[in-house]
Amino acid sequence: MPSLHKLQADFAGAVFSGGDHVDVLLAHCGGDRGRAAQGLEAYRRSVLANLGVAVQATYPVLEAIVGKEFLAAAARRYAMERPSTSGDLNAYGGDFDDFLARYEPAAALPYLPDVARLEWLVQQVYGAKDVPAQDFGILAATPPDRWGELRFRLDPAHACLESAWPLARIWEVNQPGYAGDFEVEFDRPQTVLIHRRPGGTAVEALNPGELDFLRTLGAGQTLAAAVDAAAQFETFELQTCMQRCIAVGLLRQVY
Repeated sequence: MPSLHKLQADFAGAVFSGGDHVDVLLAHCGGDRGRAAQGLEAYRRSVLANLGVAVQATYPVLEAIVGKEFLAAAARRYAMERPSTSGDLNAYGGDFDDFLARYEPAAALPYLPDVARLEWLVQQVYGAKDVPAQDFGILAATPPDRWGELRFRLDPAHACLESAWPLARIWEVNQPGYAGDFEVEFDRPQTVLIHRRPGGTAVEALNPGELDFLRTLGAGQTLAAAVDAAAQFETFELQTCMQRCIAVGLLRQVY
């Protein structure tokens, strides 16, 4: 009699790999093996379909780019190669970008893995915890010549992503209802900011230096240190950056 661990391994192999793994599992079954095989195949189809649908629901922009059938086929292959390790389907699909980077049918569109990374971050940002309202009382009470000593807490409902591709533009032209110019200059790298706002999640291109500025503040360093980090970019404008970060709710509190 095989151990429980062996039975579980054989069952997983039969569900996600099929082929000879099915025969190995059925060898442990008593009774009508034909009926057992039918039940296993029905269960296998259901599991792979549910995982595939979960992936497709997470990556609507990918679907807009490659089409429903292509994404469905990729999602099914992904489900077979990388089974879920959580009972929460919302947690499934986080390494789909890595899968796409190795998925030969997607090789002609090398920007797809970064699009997948962006869409996963969009989902994570959307589900991030709420934080207290913005409070800049300390900033208002501090003399301007000492602002450099202040530190800022950032809204956890945000993320930044560096890419060799124009992700903000790719995101924009693949949104439902978009009716503008569809031209994309694929030779323009972009760093994007993903942040939550009322009604959804926004994806915007960051200007040079803004990523370094936000990373430094996010690490708990002072405003002066953040400005120094961004100063390597001559075009960085502190006032413009601060106004934008406050307006979108990225800067939450001062301490």
